Amino acid sequence: MSDDNHACESNHETKLLTTPEHCLAAVKKRGLALQYVPDELKTPELCHTAVHIDGKALKYVPEEQKTPKICRAAVLEDGKALAFVPEKRKKPELCLVAVQKKGWALKFVPEEAKTPEVCLAAVKKYGHALEFVPESLKTPKLCLIAVQSRGGALQHVPEALKTADVCRAAVHLDGKALKFVPKALKTPEFCLAVVQNDGQGLQFVPKALKTPNICRAAVRESGFALQHVPVALKTPTLCLAAVRENGWGLQFVPRKLITPELCLIAIQNANQDVLEIVPKKFKTLAICLAAVQYQGLALQHVPETLKTPELCLAAVKERGYALEYVPEKLKTPELCHLAIHSCGSALHYTPEELKTPELCLVAVRDCGEAFYAVPEKYLTPEVRYAAGTSRNPCIDIVDEVEAQAIREAYAGSAFPPFIITQKTLDELEAMGEDDEKGMTVKESFTFLNDCCGGSEIFRNLFHRRSPESGEAPP
Repeated sequence: MSDDNHACESNHETKLLTTPEHCLAAVKKRGLALQYVPDELKTPELCHTAVHIDGKALKYVPEEQKTPKICRAAVLEDGKALAFVPEKRKKPELCLVAVQKKGWALKFVPEEAKTPEVCLAAVKKYGHALEFVPESLKTPKLCLIAVQSRGGALQHVPEALKTADVCRAAVHLDGKALKFVPKALKTPEFCLAVVQNDGQGLQFVPKALKTPNICRAAVRESGFALQHVPVALKTPTLCLAAVRENGWGLQFVPRKLITPELCLIAIQNANQDVLEIVPKKFKTLAICLAAVQYQGLALQHVPETLKTPELCLAAVKERGYALEYVPEKLKTPELCHLAIHSCGSALHYTPEELKTPELCLVAVRDCGEAFYAVPEKYLTPEVRYAAGTSRNPCIDIVDEVEAQAIREAYAGSAFPPFIITQKTLDELEAMGEDDEKGMTVKESFTFLNDCCGGSEIFRNLFHRRSPESGEAPP
């Protein structure tokens, strides 16, 4: 968001929060809404409420109200709120509370308040806080604790304290910490132990130590480690081991070593669509069929000439949403029916002529968001009600009877949806525009709702089909 746009939103929300009641409602739902409250309405009680919800709201508390009590409440909620505590309030006791919540908050602790106790608490919570510990307080014990929390914290350990024990502890937790291990400690045995535990550590193994044995151990632990294997050592056997561990390792296999069999193994050993990286010449009907059977959305990477009815059916069976990538001429009533029963959102990719009232109802019952793909003529009270009470609710403008039905359906729910009636919308429309910024009152109302923690559901109310354009949102 640009500074101009942010300033525009800030101006509008500031104008909307003009009463104590509005301000209290806003900060109760989102503590950072305090930034939009006029200074004259920032009472001690309101500020306390805000920092209890989100400690970082302390940033917007007037300096004269930053008492020891409110500062403590803020850092108790979020240690990073220490950044907004006045320097004179940053006593060791308060700083200790902050770093116990967020170790990284040590960055905001004054040097004179960085006691051994505060520093120890910080690195226990977050190893990388060692970066902000004074050199004089970096003891062997403290450094060991830091790398046992975050292996990468080894980069902040003084060279003189990088002992074998400290380095072993670091690379055991994060193989990539090998980057910060002194050259003298990078022995073949040390490096082998690293890659056996974290194959990605191979990238920091000295070139002279990248033996077939170490490379084999690395790719067996992580197929992605193949990218750090010297080309001369990428044998068919090594590449096969990498791809078996993780199908995405195929992208690091030399072209001359890629075979149809290796591509099939890659597809079978990937938790996501790997057809994307299969060379075009190996995208046969058999390979593509195997791909969509494992991951339906792989259909997007199947050449158009290979998208047969059978292959598309296999893709949609595995993932209804794959209907998006089915050629229009192959979208039959049966295929769309199958897709929507699997995933209601597939209604977005169903041809208009194949959308029936029954199919639309099935779609919105599964996913309220499918409501936006329902033709206007099928927007019955039953469809609207289904959209509002599905597992992924989406509420459109409703009449009073429908609104009451939705409220009853969500009675007692911890997450009731926002709804708005046509009567309310008409009242908002009648209020006209804010001449200074050119926003309608209904748009400003949306800003207020967002400021108070409103959901995407509510914002969608004003974008379903606006009275001005009559068009659905992009």
